[in-house]
Amino acid sequence: MEQPSGVKKTEQLSAIMLLSVVIIIALIYLVIKPQLQSLKANNLLAASKKVELKSREQEISNLKELGPKIQAAQDTVKKLSVALPEGSKAGELLVQIEAMASVSGLNIAAFSPSKEEAASTPAVGTKEEAAVAAATTGTVSSEPTVGKYSFVMSVNGPYVSIVSFLKTIEANLRPVKIIRAELSGGDGGNPDITATLTMETYYQK
Repeated sequence: MEQPSGVKKTEQLSAIMLLSVVIIIALIYLVIKPQLQSLKANNLLAASKKVELKSREQEISNLKELGPKIQAAQDTVKKLSVALPEGSKAGELLVQIEAMASVSGLNIAAFSPSKEEAASTPAVGTKEEAAVAAATTGTVSSEPTVGKYSFVMSVNGPYVSIVSFLKTIEANLRPVKIIRAELSGGDGGNPDITATLTMETYYQK
C-alpha cells in the first residue's frame, strides 16, 4: 500500500532533521571542539606568559631597587680606600694638608716625615703569629696589616687660623691624629704663631 504523501513528507523531514543533527554533531567533534581545545590551550599559554611577564617585571623592579644600594656600597668602598689607602700615600697627604693650611690662612714653614711603622693590630698579629696560625688551621688571614706614618709639620699664622686648621684636619676623611702640638711666638708686635705639630696617619700595608 502506498503511503500518503503527508506521511512521506514527514518521514523525509525527520530524516533531514536527523541528518542535520548528525552533521552538527560531526562538526562539533571534528571542527568546533578542536578549535575550542586550541583556544583553551592558547588561553592557558597566555596566562602562563602573563605570570612569567609579571615575574620578569618584578625582577627588573628589584634590580632597579638594588642599583642605588650597589652605588652606595661602591661609594662606601671608595671612601674607605681614601680613609685607609694601600700604602702611606705621603705625597697625596702632604698635598691635602697644604690645601687645608692654605684655606685656613696658614703658611707651612717646615715638613719633616718621621717614619713608617706597623701600627698595633691585635686582630692580625705579627707575621710569625700569622704563619703559625696558617700552619695549624690551614687558613691564611686576608685582613690587611695596618701601617702607621708619622710626620712633623710647622705652620704659622694667626691663632684663630691655627684652630681652624686643626678642626679641618680632625674632620678630614683620611684620619690624621695629632700627637703633640707646640705653640711659639705671638709677641713682639707679631701676632702670628708658629705651631709645630707631630701627627700620624694610617694605611694598609
